Amino acid sequence: MEWPGLAATLAGFDDARLTTLFTLRPDLASPAPRDWSTLASRAGAWPSARDAYRQLDRSAQRVVEALCLLPQPAGFTGLAALIGVAIDDGDLASALLRLEERALAFRLGDRGAEIRLLPGLRQLAYPAGLGPPLASMLHSLTGPALEQMALRLGAKPARNMVQTQALIVDVLSNPAEVVRLLQQGPDGTIDLARRAATDGPLVSVAGGLYGVTDRTAAGWMVNRGLLGVADYYTAVMPREPAVALRSGRVFAPGALRRPELHLSDVDAGSVDGTAAERAMQLVADVLVILEQWSEEPPTVLKAGGMGIREVRKAAKVADRSEADAARIIELTTVAGLARVDSVAGTAVPTVAYDEWLALESPARWAWLATAWLDADLHLSLAGAMGPKDKPIAPLLHRPAERAARSRRRLVVDVLEEAPAGQAPVPGSLRERANWTSPAAWTGGPATPETLISWTVDEAELLGVAAQGSLSTAGRMLVSGERGDAASALAVLVPPAVADFVIQADLTAVIAGEPAAAVRAELALLGDVESKGAATVYRLSEASLRRAFDAGRTTADILGFLENHATRGVPQPLTYLVNDLGRRFGNVRVGAATSYVRSEDPALLSEVSQARLTGKLRFRPIAPTVLVTHADAATVVSTLQAAGYLPAHEAADGSLVLARPPAHRLPTKPALPPRVPQAPDLPAVVAELRRRPVVEPRPAEHP
Repeated sequence: MEWPGLAATLAGFDDARLTTLFTLRPDLASPAPRDWSTLASRAGAWPSARDAYRQLDRSAQRVVEALCLLPQPAGFTGLAALIGVAIDDGDLASALLRLEERALAFRLGDRGAEIRLLPGLRQLAYPAGLGPPLASMLHSLTGPALEQMALRLGAKPARNMVQTQALIVDVLSNPAEVVRLLQQGPDGTIDLARRAATDGPLVSVAGGLYGVTDRTAAGWMVNRGLLGVADYYTAVMPREPAVALRSGRVFAPGALRRPELHLSDVDAGSVDGTAAERAMQLVADVLVILEQWSEEPPTVLKAGGMGIREVRKAAKVADRSEADAARIIELTTVAGLARVDSVAGTAVPTVAYDEWLALESPARWAWLATAWLDADLHLSLAGAMGPKDKPIAPLLHRPAERAARSRRRLVVDVLEEAPAGQAPVPGSLRERANWTSPAAWTGGPATPETLISWTVDEAELLGVAAQGSLSTAGRMLVSGERGDAASALAVLVPPAVADFVIQADLTAVIAGEPAAAVRAELALLGDVESKGAATVYRLSEASLRRAFDAGRTTADILGFLENHATRGVPQPLTYLVNDLGRRFGNVRVGAATSYVRSEDPALLSEVSQARLTGKLRFRPIAPTVLVTHADAATVVSTLQAAGYLPAHEAADGSLVLARPPAHRLPTKPALPPRVPQAPDLPAVVAELRRRPVVEPRPAEHP
């Protein structure tokens, strides 16, 4: 059937099919094409056709490659024969449908007996991994050179060049003849030929191809037409001998079949339990690392990234390997909980970390896991071995890798296919993920196998999966049900603990994960002495004074302790709090440069004459007021060292509330995603229908 032209063919699509085309290839509708000629030029252009081809699965890509090898239009029977499937093969029909939906191939004639490939796709380099036809390479040879080649192949030259060329092509298209020839070559000939036939037609030749002789494998093959010269250091295997070495097939049997996902049995309850344990451990590790950074921000290297010494500190405090610590550090920035302060050269928690702290542990995990799903980088690149066998530093500034998100989704989708109680076999998972989108795995920072393994390892590190299977909470998370995922996890982990025991030695012991509010208050009242299955807080005069500095009153402190201490508040602790409450603020410090005042003149007299306060050179200006040249902070610290409990007073006489500063950076504002405005597809289609069908001019024709 005669090809009517791409514009006329597209105009023959009904409205639903055009809308589907614009959905699958959005570049065709944005901006809206002004007429059919513009649409045809855009659809047939190589960049658009190439991008549409790259988004195909392995099956549809192989059909495109097979069509590239056939004259156009190709007969359906010939296409099926070239691929090695029956004409009623369901996989072939399904792949062709995906091509037709994207306007990459078109069925012509009665019952689609002929198929025409989109002309723009004829530019694919080495379809099916095959080189150019042998005839195109022999065309440049002289008559004597062709005769010499025929003799080397063990054939008698024909009467003319055309017949001799055909003779050489016949010999090198015969699998048995090609195998026989290769066995006669020098060492390495068979390996070189197999590599060119399997991995692609181009092979590098050490030493170059100038003055080829039969002494080398490459030279021997060039002299017999098994290789051609692409450039000085590169040879190319022609199409016919490559197919012959593939046993006469372009593709292996079952080339269009979607790889079967092989599964192994796992215990669903064990998967959920293990994943929950890992999720809670991750939350605890992020917490302990960022708490350490709050007190002492780690430095980053001038060249970028965090040095191995700081990574080891994080690994030690979290009791993790250095590789895991590097991935967790990377996760904190991905989740927006920390970032690098480029001015100070340190890594600092952000204000979002305080928001995260206010959540219960399951919700904290959902925050981290969601950030991982949407990350535009591979966490495992941090800590992986880089050049010179050195680990790659976390927190390196790297450009966003958009394919990272789609790769992660491909692997997660395969994991999601396996029902609860089963896990994909690793090799089968890799094969399925690679088959679904081969282009997604090209150009990454590692091999496809490594990238897929990284994704699975990260899912297990985060507790999204365990034993190679998604957990119940993990399935909800990848389905976009973040709140339900946190709830599912909460069922499996001990509830947050709001009660604790205060012992006679003035330590508060809380068994399990403290509730967020209780943890924050205990961190103010005491100092963490040990962690593990239970957290121990040491309550002391210094730590309680910190609470008074932060604005807590005696009633506030004792009320909190009495509400949460299951065995009551020991009498010594009550006495200590009451005593501190009575003494706190009896001496008040302000600026005069600074002043000290008290309602007790005798106390002020004692303060001014104390040996440890002599350096302040107090001067009385009233029975209840002293002034000094020192600043308020120095006066407060000196009086505290002398055993007094001064309160810092503002200019209006109110207390200045204070607690040890936690290092924080503002959360880095996320750039709004550049999402182009989606065109009104029905309107685009309606406008095209009002235009006459005109084919592109020859210069524009795809």
